[in-house]
This record gives sequence, C-alpha cells and structure tokens, in this order.
Amino acid sequence: MFPRLFCMSLLMMKDQDKIYWKSFEELTQDPRYLELAQREFMEEDDGSDFFTLSRRKFLKLLGASVALATTACRRPVHKIFPYVRQPETLKPGVAQYYASTFALNNHSYGILVKTIEGRPIKIEGNPDHPLSLGSASTFAQASILELYDPDRKRKPTIGNKSVSWDEWNKEIISLLKEGGNKQIRLLTESITSPTLRSTIEKFIKKFPNTKWYEYEPISQETARQSYQHAFGRPNIPKFHLEKADILLSINADILGGRLDSNALLRQWANKRKITSPKDTLNRLYVAESYFSLTGSNADHRLALKPSELLLFSLQLAKLLVYRFNLSTDSNIRSLLKSVPDENSSSYKKEFLGALAHDLSKNRGKSLVLVGEQESLELQIVGHFINSLLQSYGTTIDTKISTASFNNGFNSLKSLTQEMEQGKVDILITVGGNIAYQTDSKINDLFKKIPHHIRLSLYNDETTALSHYAAPLSHDLESWGDSQPETGMISLIQPTIQPLHDSRSLGEVLMSWIHEEGWLTELKTYWKNHIYSKQPRMASFEAFWEAALHNGVVFEKVTGSHSFTFKPEALHNVMKNLDPRFRGDDTRIELQLHPSYTVYDGRFANIGSLQELPDPVTKVTWDNVASLSPNTAQKLGVKQGDIIEIENKIKLPIFLQPGLADGVITTSLGYGRSKGGEVGIGVGSTVFALGSQFQHAIRVKKLSGHHKIATTQAHHSMEGRPIVLEAPLEEYKHTPDFPKHKTHTPELFSMYEEYPYPGHKWGMAIDLTSCVGCSGCVVACDVENNIPSVGKAQVLKGREMQWMRLDRYYETSLEHDIKTVHQPMLCQHCDNAPCETVCPVAATTHSSEGINQMTYNRCVGTRYCANNCPYKVRRFNYFNFNNSIEYPQELGKNPDVTIRMRGVMEKCTFCIQRISEGKNAAKMRGEPVLDGSIKTACQEACPTEAIIFGDLNDPHSKVSKASKQSHGYHVLEELNVRPAITYLAKIRNPHPKLEKFKI
Repeated sequence: MFPRLFCMSLLMMKDQDKIYWKSFEELTQDPRYLELAQREFMEEDDGSDFFTLSRRKFLKLLGASVALATTACRRPVHKIFPYVRQPETLKPGVAQYYASTFALNNHSYGILVKTIEGRPIKIEGNPDHPLSLGSASTFAQASILELYDPDRKRKPTIGNKSVSWDEWNKEIISLLKEGGNKQIRLLTESITSPTLRSTIEKFIKKFPNTKWYEYEPISQETARQSYQHAFGRPNIPKFHLEKADILLSINADILGGRLDSNALLRQWANKRKITSPKDTLNRLYVAESYFSLTGSNADHRLALKPSELLLFSLQLAKLLVYRFNLSTDSNIRSLLKSVPDENSSSYKKEFLGALAHDLSKNRGKSLVLVGEQESLELQIVGHFINSLLQSYGTTIDTKISTASFNNGFNSLKSLTQEMEQGKVDILITVGGNIAYQTDSKINDLFKKIPHHIRLSLYNDETTALSHYAAPLSHDLESWGDSQPETGMISLIQPTIQPLHDSRSLGEVLMSWIHEEGWLTELKTYWKNHIYSKQPRMASFEAFWEAALHNGVVFEKVTGSHSFTFKPEALHNVMKNLDPRFRGDDTRIELQLHPSYTVYDGRFANIGSLQELPDPVTKVTWDNVASLSPNTAQKLGVKQGDIIEIENKIKLPIFLQPGLADGVITTSLGYGRSKGGEVGIGVGSTVFALGSQFQHAIRVKKLSGHHKIATTQAHHSMEGRPIVLEAPLEEYKHTPDFPKHKTHTPELFSMYEEYPYPGHKWGMAIDLTSCVGCSGCVVACDVENNIPSVGKAQVLKGREMQWMRLDRYYETSLEHDIKTVHQPMLCQHCDNAPCETVCPVAATTHSSEGINQMTYNRCVGTRYCANNCPYKVRRFNYFNFNNSIEYPQELGKNPDVTIRMRGVMEKCTFCIQRISEGKNAAKMRGEPVLDGSIKTACQEACPTEAIIFGDLNDPHSKVSKASKQSHGYHVLEELNVRPAITYLAKIRNPHPKLEKFKI
C-alpha cells in the first residue's frame, strides 16, 4: 500500500481513497522534494548566470527599468532587401499551403506545408487525407526542424574530398559498369513509393547482378510471417478502432508507438467523446511488459513480463473456447486443453475473466491487437482470438491492406552473410543507419566491401564507413509519392529548393541509368498506372494539377480477401511452445521499445525532440533503465545508479511505477556517435543487445551516479484537486461530479468585471480524449519559435515549452495505478495574478480576454512567474538565439517575435493566428466563423481534445463545451477566472475489476 500524501492545501478532494502524484519523491514526501517544492525557483542561482548586484545598483536599475518601459513602442532595427522581380504568386507576409506527404518506415499520411515567401515554416495535417484528418504527429511536426538542421550533409564526397555531382556520378557510373560480374547490393529503408520501387527495378534490370534489400530496426517482417502462417497470405489488414466497443492491446501501443497511431487515435477518440449521461464509451484493456502511452490510457492494465505474454494470450483463448464456447472444433479444444489455468484469487485471473466476458459479449464489435515486433507465436494466437471474435470483416478490414515489407532481421541476415563471405563487390546504402542500428560486428563486415556508396541526410555512423558519400534531399525538397495502403496514393512535392547540394534517390538513380529526369519519371508513372484507372478528366495535366492540390488520389478497391484461420498454425505454436514462454520469477528480463521522441535514432539531432519529455517517464535528453521499485530493491539499486546489461550497455536506473517485477525496459534511438552535435553522446545505444526483448539478462551495478533530467517533479500539484475523474457509472448518476469532489467557497473579486463586448477567446480541454501524445507541445514549439535549452537547464527546471503535459499517477487504496494526462498552459485568467505584480505593465489583459506579453517592455523581474498559480510562465535565462546557425533562421515563424535574454514568455493563444483569422474575415466582409481560427496545439491534436473559440458566441463549440456538466476550472477557489475549462476524465471500467482488491 502506498503512503498517503501530506496535504499542503486546505482545499482537498473529498474522495480520499484516491491519491494523485507525479513521482516517487512526491509520493513518499522525500525531504529533497519538499525543499524544492517550497522554492520560488527549481534551482538556486549560483551567480554564474547574472552579475551579483549591490542593493544600490539594483535600485538604479529598477529606476532605469521604469524609464525603459516608457520606450516600449521602439522597434528593433532590421535591414530589408526588396525583390528585383517579385514572383507573381507570392504576396509578402501571406502564407501559402502546399499538400504533400510525410513518410516514415512503412507508413505515410497527408500534410499541409505552410510556407511564407518560399520558406516552409510549419507542417499541419491535411484535413482531406483520411490518414491524418488535419492532425500531424510529433515526428511530422519536427521534420520542419530537420529540414533546417545545420548538421545535414552538404556536398558529395569521395573519400574525404568534396566534389561536384558531375564528378561523383561519373565515378559511380564508371564503377557500376566495370566488369559484368561485380555483385551489387542495394540496401534501403522501407520504400512506400510505387514510382521509386519501379525505378529501382529499372536499375536492377540495367545492372542485373544487383540484389535489393530493405531494412528497418522496427519492421513488419514478423507480422507478415504471422499472417502468412495463420491465413496463407502475408498482407497486413487495416484496423477500424471506431467500430470496436472492446479493445485489447498486447504490447501493441496502438495509441502511441505505432506509426499509424495518428489515424488510430482519431478512431479511438471518436468512441470516447461524451457530452451527456446517455453517451457510451468503448473499453480499453492493455496487457504489456513496459509502460506505454496506450497503457497509460487503459481502462484496465495488466503488467506482465515479456515471457508471460504468450501464456496470457493462450489462457484468454482457452477461456473464450471453453467457458464461452466460441469454438466447438475438437482439434482446437484439444490443443488448448494443455494450457495451464491461472492461479485462484489473483488479479490476473480476474482480469482474464472480465476481459473474456467482455470480448465474448461483443463478437464483431471487438478487436485484439498484438505488437508487430512481438514473437511469431504470440501474433498467431492474436489472429486466432480475432477469428473467434468474428473481427475479420468488421473491426478488421478484409479489403484494404496496409503497406508492409520484409524489412527485418531475416532480410539483413541474408545481406550480412553475403558480406561475410566476400560476395559483395559494391554496396549501396540509402538512408537508414545500419552501422548504428545493429551490433558492432557490422563494422568489421564493411571492411570487406571494396566499394561502399552512401546516400544519406547526415554524416552518420554508416557514412563514416563509406568510400563515396552524397547528401540526400529532404522530403520537403523533393518530388515523390507514397502508397500507405491499397486504394490510396499520396503525392510528395517540394516546397523549397534544396538548401544544400543534395539530390533525392530518384534523381540519383535516373542519372545512373541515363534516363529522363525524376519529375518526368514520376509523371510518366502516374499517367500510365494511376491516371488510367481514374474516372476520365479533361486531360492528364488537369488530373495532375488536381492531385497536387489535394495531395492524395483514391483508387476503387474491389473484392475482399479471405481470412480463414488455419488450425495448423495454432498447432505449431503449441508444439513449439518453449518453457521460457511461461515466465520465471527468478530472472530479470529486458524489453526494448521505440522512443516516443527520437524513434529509432533518426531524429536524435533535433533538439526540440530530445527536450520533449517522454509521455510516461517525463525523462528528457536520455534513455534510462526503467524498473519497478521491488526490482530495484532486489538488485540493490536506486534512482540514478548506473547498471551494465550483458557487459555491453550502461544505463541509469529510473524507478517506474506500473512495471511488472523482474523487468527492465528502455528505449531505442540514443547513444549516437555521429550524425550531428545535438544527438552525439546523448544516452546509450541498445541495438547491440539484438532482439526486441530478451528473456534473461545479466545485470551488474556499477559505481557512480547519473543525473536524469526529468520534468515529472517540476510544478507539483501538492495535493490540490487539479485533475478530476470518475467512472462512467458515477458520471451517469452524478453528471456534475466535479462540483462534489472539491469545495469552492463563495468567491469575491477586488476588481470590476469587464464586459468583453466583442470576442472573448477561450479553450476547453477534454481529458477523456487526451492521451498525452505530445503533438500539441511540438506544434507549439515550432509555431512560436520556442528554443531548446539543453539538459543542464532542464535539470534546473528551466525548460521553455509554453505547453506542458502533466502526467499524474492515481493510487487507489483498492486498485492498481492509473494515469491521467493533463495539458497545462497559460489559463488567460480574467483576474490574472501575474498582471497585478508586473512593475512595468509588460503583461496586460486585452479587450478580448487574452493575457498579453509585451516583450520589449519586460525587464525580467520574474514576479509574474512567482505569482502564477499554474506555473506556466517561462524565463529566458540566456539568449538562446546566439546559437542559431544557417539555415535555422529560415525556419523561424516571422509572425512570432524572437525573444531575448531576460524576457518572460508564455502561451499567447496563438495571437498571430487570431489576428490573421480576424483580418481574413474582415476582407471577406463577414464575421469570424466558429472553427476558422485554430491554435497550433488544437490543430495538431489527433483526438480533437482541444477546442478553441469565442466564449461569447453561444453557438460555438468551445462555449457549449465549457458549459458541460463535468467541466471545471483548475484552482477555481483562487477566483482568478481562467479562460480554459477542463472536462473531467471519464473512464469505463469493468465493474468486477473496479472493485477487486489486490
């Protein structure tokens, strides 16, 4: 049982069986935590940041600050350069949007690229694309920062010598033509472009000794094999979460870790919207061996060791067959009879019983998803359960297949065997980073390759092992296409000329096979293979222009595929069942997973992503060895201690609630040695450990201590009722339950109430829909030119993000740990306490309800930050713009002021977007329409949890949402009158599990 928190607030929640906390230090009331919680700022100033001032000099500067405030209208001096000939379609300062596609691994979706005067500055989701529906993931948002990364490779090189493309191509073509028996191997990332795949086939036809391999460390290879075994075809079907009332995720992380999570999140959230007690919700069960974003949003979550997942799935299948009689096949029943039953009176047994009951009652309306990286056996059992539940043809699409490739370890193994045997004369590696994404043995194999040709975005670890290297163009600089699923093809179009001397893979291949240019090849392919299948338009050019405008073209999909489960697949699972899959309480197991911030390491050089807190651990600038407190006690380690795994990897310890005992989890993508200044030396690489999970590992404690930059203890709630939640049944019985969970005294104001005759901007945030994905945080960073400050400053609590995602654990005296995510930003209070303490009126209230900042009036007293009860103001301790290198300045949003050292900043409700929307409505001669103005965070949110608009408009969505019965204001008892309404989180637990005592 967890200890109760000491109440630091007189206004406590009434339902005392629940305790909310952010970190173990807060939960256990660690003395160091209590000291920091009472400080005005996280770290005491050591005097190194600012000169030590005497009292006399301080008073002089204070007087000068008043004088400076009177000159607040002065603008900084800038030089302007006029166009010699202005482009016809360009209007200075007016944004233009181009439809394009964001592609990563096997998935892609439509985006809109916002450009100002020819410079891409922001990426949004394409609202007309069914896989994005107007939202964009953290990786898509951050790709704009990748475009302007100063560490990108800039010129072709032969050895260490920079050469022109003509010289480089001449050398490569000569090499390819030398001797007809030279064995050429092409290794690429997953390629979803049908045109590029066709071009590669042309290259292979011209050089017939070529073999093509695809490799991704996070692949679909095992998933394809499982479908082949279970159904006789390797294609991976499309899932429909919006049709499922009961969902089970087995290490699948459907709401966070999958690349198609953007679409899945919208589908899932459509079943989590609640506006009245008559509404219903879906129910999400999660069984997993690490604490995923999906697990943090589960109605019920079961923590297991990796080796226990297969037994869990077989026990579930046995319950469905025997207890609920979902199969009468004697062979199936005979196979499952040997599966051991769960021990009595355990939470796992109750979990299995409730889950099986829900699934059996909702045949055709339920869905089981297993992680694509999990074992072949586990995935086959998942397919079997879905066949029992009649999911194929209902929640699983039998017509549409998603893009998938044989791009895993088996593909790589074939290539490395050829390299080891000396059968490869020329190796061409495109993208990816095989030297980093595998163990160190690959480096020795590269020494056996006479000629290694490399095309990459960065001078990374694999580029360092090449003889010939050239820079790849970014997708925002290139033409291309992508097919994420059958019946849908998206276009990629350049939004800026290449910033460096780079080319796309299509351009390079076309020059090697001496054919026409890449754009011509792209249009020819579309004319012959796509246009010919479309309803007739006036001409191909008209079709092409329409495709460019929309960004996506659809093809009619006819017929459906058979998904009849093969019993022999289950027979093979049971026949090959190894005792290791049954779990062992005495050993430590390892679980690896993709990073939520840098993925597999390809985004490691983007500072904003390194500084983006992990949505669960809240760790930045590191990967850590997460383990339960019991496991830590068993190993004799504590937070920050360093351990060594398998005598290969060194990681700091991080205590993580909600993990099964005997499990260590960590994320991929860290420990880069090359590829850019930002990513080098951050964390430790774990690719040397090989497989996604290992059932038994050796762990050794080392000396020393590692400082972990985690934001989870920053801005503590200190026992106050900041997050509110209730089960669905309680909401139906008491729709206004937030009013009964807190006590708010009668409120009085010192100030005369302002009427707000025009607009009154406000926001509503639905905690039931919010999953904590952090897309809003990255969107805010890019939109508002927010800098990353580095690990040292994060350790001091000086992170600069205007929007933070607070993650709270909930410990019930009768239940397991649950999680609540809450976006926290400036509340734009009508009675804002920050405004009254500013000595120079740098922060004021507008006539439309926005708490404004006048940057060149601010003198940096930080009184406002100290007086803000929500702790959402950020102070520039340094001039972070001094570190900007070309071409980073090109990516800055010109509509948002770049802040200097000594200036306070915070959320502005995207005032620049409000002004743009009002001006556009004025030009049209009509009022501002509801939904025509969207903040950056709102636009990026895949679950539509954020609603923004005019509170004075009774018909606006935000006005209606703010009046819902389960809406509340954070710290309402302070009477600061925030403009943001939170809709309390509603869960949908199974009654049997909700009351179960562990």
